[in-house]
Amino acid sequence: MTTTMCIGILFATSLNSLNAQNTNNMDTTISENSIFPKGNRASEKYFSGDVFVYHFINKNDDENYNIASSSVTFEPGARTNWHSHPKGQLLLVTEGIGWYQEKDKPAQIIKKGDVINVPANVIHWHGASSHSKLVHISITNYDGDANSTWLNPVSDSEYNAVNQ
Repeated sequence: MTTTMCIGILFATSLNSLNAQNTNNMDTTISENSIFPKGNRASEKYFSGDVFVYHFINKNDDENYNIASSSVTFEPGARTNWHSHPKGQLLLVTEGIGWYQEKDKPAQIIKKGDVINVPANVIHWHGASSHSKLVHISITNYDGDANSTWLNPVSDSEYNAVNQ
């Protein structure tokens, strides 16, 4: 299945999902450049800064897929903690400029149109640059009931070292 086809399926699914969700705590605003609503504020347990997650598809025992898919909005300076995924992760950058870094490797700039294939069990982080928000679609497979292993926050000194 092509990336374009995946995005089309996710877009159609998300529109149906938005109609069915309780939107009391969700920011359903779609900016001029955004494809999806911002969603709900992400947990400070796993993210630093202002991060919002709009879930498309959650693990579902009634279907033939075991993925978590979402659009994640990072405001400038926001980022994930260090983490890994037992079955890997795919990031499709839809807006802005940010960073992706694997443990003990140099950080790389990511921008609209980039596709990042995160290998299984690779410790990494990703987030917005200090001057731009970043929006990406994340597709993460489950291994049993787990799709992420969350670790320590990315320190300000680690972030500032790549964000110059």
